[in-house]
Amino acid sequence: MTFLQLPADLSPGWLKRSFQFWFGSLLVYINRVGGAMKAILIAAAGMLAIMAIAPASAADIVLPGVSKERPPMPPPPPVIPTYNWTGLYIGGNVGGGWARADFANSATGTAGGVPLPTNTNSGAARASGIIGGGQIGFNYEFPANWVLGMEADIDAANITGSVSGCVATAAGVVGSCATNSIRFQDFGTVRGRFGYAFNNVLLYGTGGWAYGERNTTSTVTCAGPGCPVGSSLPFAFNSPSDTIFLSGWTAGAGLEWGFLRNWTLRIEYLHLQFNGVGENFGFTGTVTGVPIVSNVHNTTNNGIDIARVGVSYLFNWERRY
Repeated sequence: MTFLQLPADLSPGWLKRSFQFWFGSLLVYINRVGGAMKAILIAAAGMLAIMAIAPASAADIVLPGVSKERPPMPPPPPVIPTYNWTGLYIGGNVGGGWARADFANSATGTAGGVPLPTNTNSGAARASGIIGGGQIGFNYEFPANWVLGMEADIDAANITGSVSGCVATAAGVVGSCATNSIRFQDFGTVRGRFGYAFNNVLLYGTGGWAYGERNTTSTVTCAGPGCPVGSSLPFAFNSPSDTIFLSGWTAGAGLEWGFLRNWTLRIEYLHLQFNGVGENFGFTGTVTGVPIVSNVHNTTNNGIDIARVGVSYLFNWERRY
């Protein structure tokens, strides 16, 4: 008995040629027969053709967005803009200040026209209080996220304190005692800023010129060699006051957060230093009815530490990508 021998490689081309041969042979045989048998064979040929075509047609169906060669690619991630620190900004701030004024003074004068020995004194006055004001500046952000800028600010202040002391001769004889009340009433700075931006968070250092005003009022509290622990001689003196302009330097650091595209919030620390500040006070009065004229020259070194929070509107018209 002879069997149909199939090739080892059942390639699609071989299957196609085989189908064409057997399907053609079936059509020739259908033409030779007649009657009901012919109708049955025609139906069988149609079913065979449908069975042969259907798998190939199904294999050619491609769903929308799906490639036959590879699986669909995931959509690209969205482009997230980075914060842009470049631009002009303006805003306000509020905080607190702590000051120390180290002073040294000398007093000369006359009692009833007779010169008095020179008296000296030294000490430190401490003060604290609130501050508030505004700032304006400009930032430029480099491509590597470094930020360079300039800022000017001015603050009203009510940093107040007092210190009491006595002037004495070189031999230790006390002439008088007084209380000096100080008030730092305003200050401002012009500073450079340099920092690094972690997207919408800027860490920076700052430094530059500082200026301000300080008022001092001196009031005599005791007169005579028994001061300050003993009894005072009868006296009456004026309370001279002096307001001086301060000029010095400042340095500090801060952290600024861009919480909206054009709005930033900051916390900042600054130290302001004003050294070698001189001022003069003129006292006139009487001690036990004797007229007294005294001139006091005061030299101070003033340091102020401030901590404040601020908010600014940043005119950064463009986003960075």
